Amino acid sequence: VSTQSTGALKPLTRTFRFVSLFCTAMVNFAREFHDPRKDLDNANNKPPTSGEVKMLTRILVLGDSQVEQCLRQFGFGTILNDRFKGESDIVLRKFPGYTVEWIKLLIGCVCKNLGSTPDYVVVACGRGDCLRSNEDKRPVTDPERFRKQLYGLVDKITNEIDLKPESFILLSPFPTHQMKLESSNDHVLDGLTVDKAILKKYTEKTKEVAKRFGAQFVDTCAILDRGLDANFGKNGVKLTAEGHAVLAEKLLSLINVNKYPFPCYTDIGANYEQQLGDICKEFSLVEEENIVAYTHISVVDQYSAYMNKTRKGKV
Repeated sequence: VSTQSTGALKPLTRTFRFVSLFCTAMVNFAREFHDPRKDLDNANNKPPTSGEVKMLTRILVLGDSQVEQCLRQFGFGTILNDRFKGESDIVLRKFPGYTVEWIKLLIGCVCKNLGSTPDYVVVACGRGDCLRSNEDKRPVTDPERFRKQLYGLVDKITNEIDLKPESFILLSPFPTHQMKLESSNDHVLDGLTVDKAILKKYTEKTKEVAKRFGAQFVDTCAILDRGLDANFGKNGVKLTAEGHAVLAEKLLSLINVNKYPFPCYTDIGANYEQQLGDICKEFSLVEEENIVAYTHISVVDQYSAYMNKTRKGKV
Protein backbone atom coordinates (compact mmCIF):
# COMPACT_ATOMS: atom_id res chain seq x y z
CA VAL A 1 0.00 0.00 0.00
CA SER A 2 1.39 3.35 -0.95
CA THR A 3 2.14 6.10 1.56
CA GLN A 4 -0.52 8.29 -0.01
CA SER A 5 -3.29 5.67 0.37
CA THR A 6 -2.21 4.92 3.96
CA GLY A 7 -2.54 8.58 4.86
CA ALA A 8 -6.05 8.65 3.38
CA LEU A 9 -7.12 5.72 5.61
CA LYS A 10 -5.99 7.32 8.88
CA PRO A 11 -9.13 9.52 9.38
CA LEU A 12 -11.36 6.55 8.58
CA THR A 13 -9.48 4.36 11.07
CA ARG A 14 -9.83 6.98 13.79
CA THR A 15 -13.59 7.14 13.08
CA PHE A 16 -14.00 3.37 13.38
CA ARG A 17 -11.98 3.39 16.60
CA PHE A 18 -14.17 6.13 18.07
CA VAL A 19 -17.35 4.30 17.12
CA SER A 20 -16.02 1.08 18.62
CA LEU A 21 -15.10 2.77 21.90
CA PHE A 22 -18.45 4.56 22.01
CA CYS A 23 -20.40 1.31 21.49
CA THR A 24 -18.36 -0.47 24.17
CA ALA A 25 -19.02 2.37 26.62
CA MET A 26 -22.75 2.26 25.89
CA VAL A 27 -22.90 -1.51 26.45
CA ASN A 28 -21.11 -1.19 29.77
CA PHE A 29 -23.37 1.67 30.78
CA ALA A 30 -26.45 -0.39 29.91
CA ARG A 31 -25.18 -3.28 32.02
CA GLU A 32 -24.52 -1.06 35.00
CA PHE A 33 -27.62 1.10 34.63
CA HIS A 34 -30.30 0.24 37.21
CA ASP A 35 -33.88 0.70 36.09
CA PRO A 36 -36.14 0.39 39.16
CA ARG A 37 -39.05 -0.64 36.96
CA LYS A 38 -37.25 -3.92 36.30
CA ASP A 39 -37.48 -4.72 39.99
CA LEU A 40 -41.09 -5.68 39.46
CA ASP A 41 -39.87 -8.76 37.59
CA ASN A 42 -37.88 -9.93 40.58
CA ALA A 43 -39.43 -12.34 43.02
CA ASN A 44 -38.98 -10.01 45.98
CA ASN A 45 -40.53 -7.00 44.29
CA LYS A 46 -43.54 -8.40 42.49
CA PRO A 47 -46.74 -6.41 42.84
CA PRO A 48 -48.55 -7.72 45.91
CA THR A 49 -51.27 -10.27 45.35
CA SER A 50 -54.73 -10.30 46.88
CA GLY A 51 -54.66 -9.82 50.63
CA GLU A 52 -51.29 -8.03 50.91
CA VAL A 53 -52.33 -4.46 50.11
CA LYS A 54 -55.89 -3.57 50.98
CA MET A 55 -57.99 -0.47 51.22
CA LEU A 56 -61.71 -0.84 51.85
CA THR A 57 -62.99 -4.37 52.30
CA ARG A 58 -64.49 -5.27 48.93
CA ILE A 59 -67.44 -7.70 48.94
CA LEU A 60 -68.84 -9.10 45.70
CA VAL A 61 -72.48 -10.21 45.92
CA LEU A 62 -73.39 -12.47 43.01
CA GLY A 63 -76.67 -14.23 42.31
CA ASP A 64 -80.13 -14.34 40.79
CA SER A 65 -83.30 -12.54 41.91
CA GLN A 66 -82.47 -13.35 45.55
CA VAL A 67 -79.88 -10.56 45.67
CA GLU A 68 -81.88 -8.09 43.57
CA GLN A 69 -82.74 -5.96 46.62
CA CYS A 70 -79.30 -6.25 48.22
CA LEU A 71 -78.47 -2.55 47.92
CA ARG A 72 -81.95 -1.17 48.53
CA GLN A 73 -82.49 1.00 51.58
CA PHE A 74 -83.32 -2.06 53.70
CA GLY A 75 -81.19 -4.62 51.80
CA PHE A 76 -78.63 -6.82 53.54
CA GLY A 77 -75.80 -5.22 51.50
CA THR A 78 -76.77 -1.76 52.71
CA ILE A 79 -77.00 -3.06 56.29
CA LEU A 80 -73.51 -4.58 55.99
CA ASN A 81 -72.07 -1.32 54.72
CA ASP A 82 -73.79 0.62 57.50
CA ARG A 83 -72.66 -1.77 60.23
CA PHE A 84 -69.09 -1.66 58.89
CA LYS A 85 -69.33 2.17 59.15
CA GLY A 86 -68.60 2.72 55.48
CA GLU A 87 -65.38 0.71 55.66
CA SER A 88 -66.61 -1.83 53.10
CA ASP A 89 -67.36 -1.63 49.42
CA ILE A 90 -70.33 -3.78 48.33
CA VAL A 91 -70.30 -4.72 44.64
CA LEU A 92 -73.56 -6.22 43.34
CA ARG A 93 -73.85 -8.36 40.21
CA LYS A 94 -77.47 -9.51 39.91
CA PHE A 95 -79.04 -11.77 37.29
CA PRO A 96 -82.78 -12.08 38.03
CA GLY A 97 -84.32 -15.20 36.51
CA TYR A 98 -80.95 -16.65 35.49
CA THR A 99 -80.15 -20.27 36.20
CA VAL A 100 -76.79 -21.06 37.77
CA GLU A 101 -75.67 -22.43 34.40
CA TRP A 102 -76.38 -19.11 32.68
CA ILE A 103 -74.50 -17.19 35.37
CA LYS A 104 -71.57 -19.58 34.98
CA LEU A 105 -71.35 -18.74 31.27
CA LEU A 106 -71.08 -15.02 32.09
CA ILE A 107 -68.82 -15.16 35.15
CA GLY A 108 -65.59 -14.76 33.19
CA CYS A 109 -66.78 -11.42 31.81
CA VAL A 110 -68.03 -10.38 35.27
CA CYS A 111 -64.70 -11.11 36.97
CA LYS A 112 -62.66 -9.29 34.33
CA ASN A 113 -64.74 -6.14 34.80
CA LEU A 114 -64.59 -5.95 38.59
CA GLY A 115 -61.72 -3.45 38.60
CA SER A 116 -59.97 -4.97 41.61
CA THR A 117 -59.95 -8.25 43.49
CA PRO A 118 -62.72 -8.59 46.10
CA ASP A 119 -61.99 -9.78 49.63
CA TYR A 120 -65.17 -11.85 49.80
CA VAL A 121 -67.55 -13.37 47.26
CA VAL A 122 -71.14 -14.06 48.36
CA VAL A 123 -72.95 -16.41 45.97
CA ALA A 124 -76.74 -16.90 46.09
CA CYS A 125 -78.17 -19.08 43.32
CA GLY A 126 -81.04 -21.53 42.98
CA ARG A 127 -84.28 -19.62 42.67
CA GLY A 128 -83.81 -19.11 38.97
CA ASP A 129 -83.48 -22.88 38.67
CA CYS A 130 -86.70 -23.88 40.42
CA LEU A 131 -89.20 -20.99 40.57
CA ARG A 132 -91.50 -21.17 37.56
CA SER A 133 -94.54 -19.12 36.51
CA ASN A 134 -97.25 -19.79 33.95
CA GLU A 135 -95.25 -17.97 31.30
CA ASP A 136 -91.91 -19.58 32.15
CA LYS A 137 -91.84 -22.96 30.45
CA ARG A 138 -88.24 -23.83 31.30
CA PRO A 139 -87.80 -27.16 33.06
CA VAL A 140 -86.76 -27.14 36.70
CA THR A 141 -83.06 -27.90 37.05
CA ASP A 142 -82.31 -31.35 38.39
CA PRO A 143 -80.59 -31.14 41.82
CA GLU A 144 -77.56 -33.11 40.64
CA ARG A 145 -77.21 -30.89 37.60
CA PHE A 146 -77.58 -27.87 39.88
CA ARG A 147 -74.68 -29.16 41.99
CA LYS A 148 -72.45 -29.63 38.93
CA GLN A 149 -73.24 -26.19 37.56
CA LEU A 150 -72.71 -24.50 40.93
CA TYR A 151 -69.41 -26.32 41.31
CA GLY A 152 -68.42 -25.11 37.84
CA LEU A 153 -69.42 -21.55 38.72
CA VAL A 154 -67.27 -21.43 41.85
CA ASP A 155 -64.42 -23.15 40.03
CA LYS A 156 -64.48 -20.51 37.27
CA ILE A 157 -64.46 -17.72 39.85
CA THR A 158 -61.37 -19.22 41.52
CA ASN A 159 -59.68 -19.36 38.11
CA GLU A 160 -60.37 -15.69 37.50
CA ILE A 161 -59.86 -14.31 41.03
CA ASP A 162 -57.07 -15.14 43.47
CA LEU A 163 -59.02 -15.78 46.67
CA LYS A 164 -58.72 -18.04 49.67
CA PRO A 165 -61.44 -20.72 49.93
CA GLU A 166 -62.79 -19.28 53.18
CA SER A 167 -63.41 -15.97 51.38
CA PHE A 168 -66.29 -17.62 49.51
CA ILE A 169 -69.69 -17.58 51.20
CA LEU A 170 -72.29 -19.82 49.54
CA LEU A 171 -75.92 -19.14 50.44
CA SER A 172 -78.52 -21.83 49.99
CA PRO A 173 -81.62 -20.81 47.96
CA PHE A 174 -83.92 -18.63 50.05
CA PRO A 175 -87.09 -20.37 51.25
CA THR A 176 -90.58 -19.07 50.45
CA HIS A 177 -93.67 -18.46 52.55
CA GLN A 178 -95.96 -20.97 50.88
CA MET A 179 -99.23 -19.66 52.35
CA LYS A 180 -98.50 -16.07 51.34
CA LEU A 181 -97.32 -17.20 47.93
CA GLU A 182 -100.49 -19.17 47.21
CA SER A 183 -102.78 -16.37 48.39
CA SER A 184 -100.90 -13.58 46.60
CA ASN A 185 -102.89 -11.53 44.06
CA ASP A 186 -99.76 -10.02 42.51
CA HIS A 187 -100.14 -10.54 38.74
CA VAL A 188 -96.36 -10.65 38.38
CA LEU A 189 -96.26 -13.76 40.56
CA ASP A 190 -99.43 -15.27 39.12
CA GLY A 191 -99.00 -19.02 38.83
CA LEU A 192 -95.54 -18.97 40.44
CA THR A 193 -94.73 -22.32 41.95
CA VAL A 194 -91.82 -23.83 43.81
CA ASP A 195 -91.26 -27.31 45.09
CA LYS A 196 -90.08 -27.33 48.73
CA ALA A 197 -88.47 -30.72 48.21
CA ILE A 198 -86.37 -29.28 45.37
CA LEU A 199 -85.32 -26.34 47.55
CA LYS A 200 -84.24 -28.75 50.26
CA LYS A 201 -82.17 -30.76 47.78
CA TYR A 202 -80.62 -27.56 46.43
CA THR A 203 -79.62 -26.66 49.97
CA GLU A 204 -77.90 -30.02 50.42
CA LYS A 205 -76.09 -29.69 47.08
CA THR A 206 -74.94 -26.16 47.90
CA LYS A 207 -73.54 -27.44 51.19
CA GLU A 208 -71.68 -30.19 49.32
CA VAL A 209 -70.08 -27.67 46.95
CA ALA A 210 -69.06 -25.41 49.88
CA LYS A 211 -67.49 -28.37 51.68
CA ARG A 212 -65.65 -29.42 48.52
CA PHE A 213 -64.07 -25.98 48.08
CA GLY A 214 -63.58 -25.24 51.78
CA ALA A 215 -65.95 -22.29 51.47
CA GLN A 216 -68.30 -20.95 54.15
CA PHE A 217 -71.91 -22.07 53.93
CA VAL A 218 -75.10 -20.36 55.12
CA ASP A 219 -78.32 -22.35 55.37
CA THR A 220 -80.81 -19.56 54.70
CA CYS A 221 -83.77 -21.86 55.37
CA ALA A 222 -82.56 -22.46 58.90
CA ILE A 223 -82.20 -18.75 59.75
CA LEU A 224 -85.22 -17.38 57.83
CA ASP A 225 -87.76 -20.06 58.77
CA ARG A 226 -87.58 -19.04 62.43
CA GLY A 227 -89.62 -15.89 61.80
CA LEU A 228 -91.27 -16.79 58.54
CA ASP A 229 -94.17 -14.32 58.80
CA ALA A 230 -91.90 -11.40 59.67
CA ASN A 231 -89.13 -12.28 57.21
CA PHE A 232 -91.26 -12.46 54.06
CA GLY A 233 -93.51 -9.91 52.41
CA LYS A 234 -97.08 -10.25 51.20
CA ASN A 235 -96.13 -12.22 48.11
CA GLY A 236 -94.22 -14.81 50.15
CA VAL A 237 -91.14 -14.58 47.92
CA LYS A 238 -89.29 -11.33 48.63
CA LEU A 239 -87.64 -10.68 51.98
CA THR A 240 -88.83 -7.89 54.24
CA ALA A 241 -86.51 -5.48 56.03
CA GLU A 242 -86.51 -7.92 58.99
CA GLY A 243 -85.51 -10.78 56.69
CA HIS A 244 -82.63 -8.79 55.23
CA ALA A 245 -81.51 -7.83 58.75
CA VAL A 246 -81.45 -11.50 59.82
CA LEU A 247 -79.35 -12.42 56.79
CA ALA A 248 -77.02 -9.47 57.32
CA GLU A 249 -76.41 -10.47 60.95
CA LYS A 250 -75.30 -13.91 59.79
CA LEU A 251 -72.95 -12.48 57.17
CA LEU A 252 -71.50 -10.05 59.70
CA SER A 253 -70.23 -12.99 61.73
CA LEU A 254 -68.43 -14.43 58.67
CA ILE A 255 -66.71 -11.30 57.30
CA ASN A 256 -63.62 -9.65 58.75
CA VAL A 257 -63.16 -6.02 57.73
CA ASN A 258 -59.73 -4.58 56.98
CA LYS A 259 -58.49 -1.77 59.17
CA TYR A 260 -59.67 1.57 57.80
CA PRO A 261 -56.56 3.24 56.34
CA PHE A 262 -57.61 6.88 56.50
CA PRO A 263 -57.27 8.84 59.77
CA CYS A 264 -59.95 11.09 61.22
CA TYR A 265 -59.54 14.73 60.16
CA THR A 266 -58.78 15.67 63.78
CA ASP A 267 -55.69 13.42 63.64
CA ILE A 268 -54.23 15.21 60.60
CA GLY A 269 -51.66 17.80 61.64
CA ALA A 270 -49.86 20.72 60.01
CA ASN A 271 -47.59 18.37 58.07
CA TYR A 272 -50.62 16.93 56.28
CA GLU A 273 -48.82 16.65 52.92
CA GLN A 274 -46.18 14.33 54.37
CA GLN A 275 -48.71 12.45 56.49
CA LEU A 276 -51.16 11.79 53.64
CA GLY A 277 -48.29 11.06 51.26
CA ASP A 278 -47.03 8.33 53.59
CA ILE A 279 -50.51 6.77 53.61
CA CYS A 280 -50.55 6.75 49.80
CA LYS A 281 -47.16 5.02 49.73
CA GLU A 282 -48.16 2.50 52.38
CA PHE A 283 -51.22 1.38 50.42
CA SER A 284 -49.68 1.65 46.98
CA LEU A 285 -49.56 -1.42 44.73
CA VAL A 286 -45.99 -0.41 43.80
CA GLU A 287 -43.04 -0.98 46.10
CA GLU A 288 -41.78 2.29 47.62
CA GLU A 289 -38.35 2.04 45.95
CA ASN A 290 -40.06 1.66 42.58
CA ILE A 291 -42.42 4.62 42.89
CA VAL A 292 -39.86 6.91 41.21
CA ALA A 293 -40.18 4.82 38.07
CA TYR A 294 -43.88 5.61 37.92
CA THR A 295 -43.63 9.36 38.51
CA HIS A 296 -42.82 10.22 34.88
CA ILE A 297 -45.30 10.15 32.05
CA SER A 298 -45.18 10.68 28.31
CA VAL A 299 -48.04 12.61 26.73
CA VAL A 300 -48.58 11.99 23.04
CA ASP A 301 -51.36 13.63 21.05
CA GLN A 302 -52.17 12.84 17.43
CA TYR A 303 -50.14 15.74 16.00
CA SER A 304 -47.07 14.92 18.09
CA ALA A 305 -47.31 11.26 17.18
CA TYR A 306 -47.50 12.22 13.50
CA MET A 307 -44.46 14.48 13.88
CA ASN A 308 -42.63 11.79 15.91
CA LYS A 309 -42.47 14.04 18.94
CA THR A 310 -43.38 13.47 22.58
CA ARG A 311 -43.62 15.80 25.53
CA LYS A 312 -42.37 14.43 28.83
CA GLY A 313 -43.37 15.81 32.18
CA LYS A 314 -43.15 15.00 35.86
CA VAL A 315 -46.32 14.19 37.79
